[in-house]
Amino acid sequence: MKTSFKEAIDALVHERIEQGDDPMDLFEELSREANLVFGRYNLEYELIDKKAR
Repeated sequence: MKTSFKEAIDALVHERIEQGDDPMDLFEELSREANLVFGRYNLEYELIDKKAR
């Protein structure tokens, strides 16, 4: 069965948190990496706080 991008990232994040990584550090790392990956396509994205809705 094919793994979705969301499922792969979710599994990686859970694994890293279980290994003791700080969730905020992971968020910052993922944000930087996403900017490097998607920045070359001049894409803009916005992180939305689902709790604020």
